[in-house]
Amino acid sequence: MRVVGLGGGLGASRLRRAPAAVVEEPSLTLVVNTAGDLWIHGVRVCPGLDTTLYALSGRQDADRGWGVRGESRRCTTALRGLGEDVWSDLGDLDLSTHLRRTGLLRAGARPTSVTAAPAAAMGVTARVLPMTEAEVATRVTTDDGVDLHCEEFLVRHHAAVPVRGVRYERSAGTGAPGARRDRRRRRGRARAEQPDREPGPDPGTARRPRCSARGGRPHGGGPPDRVRGPDHRPGERKRADSRAALLAAAGLPATASGVAGLYAGLCERFVLDTADAAEAGDVAAHGPTPILAPTLLHGGAPPATLVDTVLGVPT
Repeated sequence: MRVVGLGGGLGASRLRRAPAAVVEEPSLTLVVNTAGDLWIHGVRVCPGLDTTLYALSGRQDADRGWGVRGESRRCTTALRGLGEDVWSDLGDLDLSTHLRRTGLLRAGARPTSVTAAPAAAMGVTARVLPMTEAEVATRVTTDDGVDLHCEEFLVRHHAAVPVRGVRYERSAGTGAPGARRDRRRRRGRARAEQPDREPGPDPGTARRPRCSARGGRPHGGGPPDRVRGPDHRPGERKRADSRAALLAAAGLPATASGVAGLYAGLCERFVLDTADAAEAGDVAAHGPTPILAPTLLHGGAPPATLVDTVLGVPT
């Protein structure tokens, strides 16, 4: 079975470890959201791609959900001492990945190959691709009219400032060539993205830019076979967090059915958390067939029933 997963960083990386364990990695392609990428302190940081590589290689800091296990903050501490405005909290081991990427980009390498190089060095054999070769940024406008990169909104401001709107810069770029090839030839697909994450891109800032990148919407917008969408906001776990603020700014309700509306025409089935069973009818009204399963990744480990559901294995 060939599996292609589309997703963001923190939560999606936790779920991705499961198919990576049961699907032969050469048959697993992961297309990762890059709308949270940014230039900071002179280096190119790709939070979604890096979190995915760290998770698949066993380097991920499981307690935080991002960064590398056991790393220090000596570099950013020293930068603060030199007068640099530091809010990113980059770890020293994580920084080595950004330095390597920046060097390759400045030497003229394309983002797809720039991602493949550290993946190979880390022993990751699954195919990990950026969603596009173009630079894309998610920008958040606050109620005060301040323009922020989404990572600054999430990390520096802890998603605590009121949001007026969300926009994407340069999101009309070219989809990653490898992703397009895999879409044409794959026989089975799974859509893997998971809600239990903080901070990280919400459905509005992760799903929309992925599909606005040229070539990012499968089959010209028709509902492809065996593509599954996620419930980003399980009922009893709903929080007044970044996802609610950003969904509201996009004019969408912070509900499972509101998220399902984002996937209308893209997926055939929508994995709905059991806590949101009452919304099954509203989800179905958007087109996808709702499939109930527990979706929260307690302790970072995906429930077996969720893995089976996403991969289409009967339970």
